[in-house]
Amino acid sequence: MKLLRDLKVLRKDLQDWTDNLAWGPDGMLYITTVPDLTVCQPLYNESITNNSKDLFHVKEYPLILKNKFEFLLAQENTILNSIPDSFVKCCKVSPVTNLVAVLTNNGNACVYKDARLLFELDEAHRELKERSYHSLAWSPCGTLINVGNECGEVITFRIVIEAGDYSCERSSSTSLVEDSTSWITKLKWSGQQCLAALSDNSVFLIKGDATHVQIIEPSRFCVFDFCGIRENIIVTRMGSIFRYDMEREKLAKLDWSGHEALHIVPLPSRNAALLLSSKTSCLLDLDQGMQLLEDKLVAPHLETRFKKWNSYFNELNNYETGLSIHGLSTSKDGASLALLYSIDRLSLRYRIVSEQAYRVCFLPLSNMWQIKPQTTGLAWFQTYQIYGKQLPPNSCTDVHSLHLDTGVNFRIYLQMLMSNESMNAIQFSSFVNEEKDNLLYKKAVYDYAAAHKDEITNDLDRASVQAIAQMLALESLVTPAQFSMKSEFIEETFAPGNDLDMDAVRSKDGHVWRRCAATFLPLLTPQVKTCPVSKYQIIDVKRDSLNNFGWLTRTILEFFNNQSIYSGTNML
Repeated sequence: MKLLRDLKVLRKDLQDWTDNLAWGPDGMLYITTVPDLTVCQPLYNESITNNSKDLFHVKEYPLILKNKFEFLLAQENTILNSIPDSFVKCCKVSPVTNLVAVLTNNGNACVYKDARLLFELDEAHRELKERSYHSLAWSPCGTLINVGNECGEVITFRIVIEAGDYSCERSSSTSLVEDSTSWITKLKWSGQQCLAALSDNSVFLIKGDATHVQIIEPSRFCVFDFCGIRENIIVTRMGSIFRYDMEREKLAKLDWSGHEALHIVPLPSRNAALLLSSKTSCLLDLDQGMQLLEDKLVAPHLETRFKKWNSYFNELNNYETGLSIHGLSTSKDGASLALLYSIDRLSLRYRIVSEQAYRVCFLPLSNMWQIKPQTTGLAWFQTYQIYGKQLPPNSCTDVHSLHLDTGVNFRIYLQMLMSNESMNAIQFSSFVNEEKDNLLYKKAVYDYAAAHKDEITNDLDRASVQAIAQMLALESLVTPAQFSMKSEFIEETFAPGNDLDMDAVRSKDGHVWRRCAATFLPLLTPQVKTCPVSKYQIIDVKRDSLNNFGWLTRTILEFFNNQSIYSGTNML
């Protein structure tokens, strides 16, 4: 399989001792460069030249970083404010909501949405060491976030979303050690359980009932990484690889001769993982005990890149060179791997920022991929390109109706619709087919309206339902009546029977207007949101205060204000 050419990140600087890469469910890449974050924003291009630069736009992503300790004296932790300017030390993306949580060099944890600060994670009444955070991790549901402080305590905060507003509240805490001298340095969720590594290099498993068990004893050897794979937990430490069986509560150990940081990459649909470092890699097969096998997925591609670089910049082998891994992240569906690396000569040499060059390579982790609800829109398109334009087996679009529960709240009904596998397959088809329609969405709204037709009394709701019925050539659920719509510059009245086609409608004065692609009402206002793939537009309800939308149309416009019905991408 031919891979995409690497994405270049030029004239940036980052810390080599941290994991500098995170991959969001919408396909956005976050790189923890200093002083500002760098993001690789996903793009849609109809023609891709086998180059990842056609899939991403690299740009700076400045954040307003708060420092709650700015005016405090840190008697115990003297390095807390040794660097006056805050920068991002760690970045984690919510697997569901695309919220971004960051840790700063000053022990602060902040949560952002679209580069806007939502809140700081803090317990203002506690002592300084209990408020200094050095690790964080999102839960799989995206509503909980764990942070670890300097007292061996893991604190859980809950993200609450009400009417589009975000708030944060403390949910619980778990103290892992009796003495309060060990820091929580790493956190990672595995299903409904959480893994934590401490500064004494011990590792704990925090279970769903808030109980915890120590699976690795303290040691002077550094813990590099850990990961849950089915019923096992894999831990890499300098000189050792551990496997903890959660069912039997047994620990197995395998000696490892390398001394580089060893990253764990779980493989989809396999009880195995890749172990990657800057100098070597291997496959850990858990079905065969703890047998180490040859890595045929990643190592050959990295070796090819290393040899190619040396053929250009070290043709005569005048000096020793090395490949360094600065961060890696799997896609939220686990199908692909993004790896941030650099190749340079091994020497002590001062380099200015403009000389720095990092690369991101994208690698498939399996022979095939599937459309999954863990990722959306452009992330599917990225995986499609990474796998050499291979269509997933569940990309069938022959389903014309769904049997969803129409007795639930309409917003929940739309959430069920957007997470449906058949709906996701139709959205993905917008990337590879010229026809970009979504009859499944229209039929789903029609079915819900049929179950609640007595509640549809608003004129715009009735007009929307009538338009959908005409497009589907189905029975009308409401009595057709004329309705009016307004914009900043004009007000128009529309009568039944003036529909030109599925894309346009004529007013009583003879003016022709395009339809909103979500409600199928006339688009009079310039305040619209646009799908970057289908180019369809919908009314931006957040900026339209002139029209009296009913519960049906308002819920549709609010729900799809940020996510496209037709492709699953973020609206522009």
